[in-house]
Amino acid sequence: MNLYEKYRGQVNFVVIDLNQRRNPEQQELIQKYYQGYIPHVVVLDKQGSAVYNSSGEVDEGRISKILDSLLK
Repeated sequence: MNLYEKYRGQVNFVVIDLNQRRNPEQQELIQKYYQGYIPHVVVLDKQGSAVYNSSGEVDEGRISKILDSLLK
């Protein structure tokens, strides 16, 4: 939640609940990036390329550094 507050208006956050019905765009993200483990975090650059794609808990500071570098 801290990342959302810090980057609101600068970054689009998408949360996909695998237990809910998904729209075609969400399904495409799952097929392209999901590796079968929860939690799973993917950070895409402006061109839609994955700059971070990993399963498991992730340190907020690590994601913050990635987002900061992409926003320069």
